[in-house]
Order: sequence, then C-alpha cells, then structure tokens
Amino acid sequence: MFLKIFTISKFTIIESMRNRLLWLSLLVVVISFGLVEFIGDLAITEHRVTQVAVLAAFLRLSAVVIVTMFVVSSTVRELQDKTLEMILAMPIHRSSYYLGKLTGFIHVSAIIAIIFSAMLLLYASADQVMIWGISLLFELILVVALGLVMLFTFNQVPAAITGVFVIYAASRSATSIYLMSKYPIISHTTISQKFMDGFIEFLTWLLPDLHRFTQTEWLAHGTGNFNLLIPVIVQALIYLALLSAIALFDFYRKNF
Repeated sequence: MFLKIFTISKFTIIESMRNRLLWLSLLVVVISFGLVEFIGDLAITEHRVTQVAVLAAFLRLSAVVIVTMFVVSSTVRELQDKTLEMILAMPIHRSSYYLGKLTGFIHVSAIIAIIFSAMLLLYASADQVMIWGISLLFELILVVALGLVMLFTFNQVPAAITGVFVIYAASRSATSIYLMSKYPIISHTTISQKFMDGFIEFLTWLLPDLHRFTQTEWLAHGTGNFNLLIPVIVQALIYLALLSAIALFDFYRKNF
C-alpha cells in the first residue's frame, strides 16, 4: 500500500514539474520583487515594513491561487482523459490513490512555501521567515484538502475553484466579521440581526481560523514565535483529517 501511495505521489510531483509549476513560482517571485521595490520607493516612511507587508500578502495569496489551480486542474485532467479509471482498474484502493495525490500535492506545496519564504529573507529575519513559511505550508495543506473535496463534490473546474476561494475567504475573515457583529457601533435587536449574529458565530466554529495562519505582522514587527505555530498545526491536522474523510466518502460513492 505504501509503495502505491509513494508511486502516485512521485508522479504527481513529476507532473508539477512538467506543468512548469516551478517556473511559475519563480516568475511570481520576480514579479513580487519588482512590485515591492517600486512600492518601497513610493513609501514615505517605514519602507521595510511596507515592503515586507505587501510582499508577504502577495506571496501568500499567490501560493493559495497556484496550489488551488494545480490541484483542481491536475485531478480534473485525470478524470477527463480516463487516467483515473485506468488506475482504479488495477489492484489499488481508492484510499491509496487519494493519499498518494494528497501526499504529492503536499510536497508541491512545500516546494512553493520554501521558494516564497526564501524571497522574504531579503526583507525579514530568518527566524520570522521560518515561522511564516511553516505556517504557510500548513495553510496550503488545508487548501489542498479543500480543493480535493470541492473537486470530488462538483466535478467541474470553475465550481471547484470558486468553492475553494469562497471558503478560504470566509475562513480568513469570519473572526473579524464576528467581532464586528458582536460589538457593533449601533446596537440592533431585530430577529434578523440576531439570526445573522448566530450564523456568523456558527461559521467561526465550523471554519478553520485562518486569520491565525501566516500573519504578516510576524515579519513586519518580529512578533512571531514558534509557540504560535502550535494552534496552527493542531488546527491544520484536525481539518485535514475531516476534509480527507469527506473527500474519501464522496470518492468511494462515485462510479467511474
């Protein structure tokens, strides 16, 4: 079983190289460097803080987009060209296929996280970059698992990508929206407002607390420490297990 998982993972990594994913990541690094240098020239004060804040946000969002597009497009291609049917026709469990793809995507995410973190070494200290990079990796692991869930659910590229981005954005902003609804400037006691407050609070319990992940202030102000990674890693592993269970349940009930 482990050999099959390793083989599928290896070919997933090879596919990322054939799709020029590494070159795309390096292109993003070059573009981001030019962008932050230009913004640094425009900043009147706190040039380094402005540069590292813009760079960290741009790289994090780029990493999420790249990983999402690769996960969805790679898996859809195997569905459309009957590669998945050929693999499942062999003596291999669907769980082995899923775990192989998941492992391969995680390795690709690790490569992207390393490349983007290396870029940040030009603007921030090594320890803060390491904390940021580890957090980015676990954030991308959640994106990978979420992308597989969305793909097995919708079987369509636009719907799967949209689902990932919507849930990602909601996870990033749910806590902030909840705090704004809990402590409004003008208090409302209508039934609809109470319903919305309850719904937003429910989302904060349901969705991962991504605002704790890959925080820009760690790099800008040097506030990161490795203890902050504990809730990040625990949360990522819990949601990885839940999303994998959902994906496998949906995967096993499909007929190919």
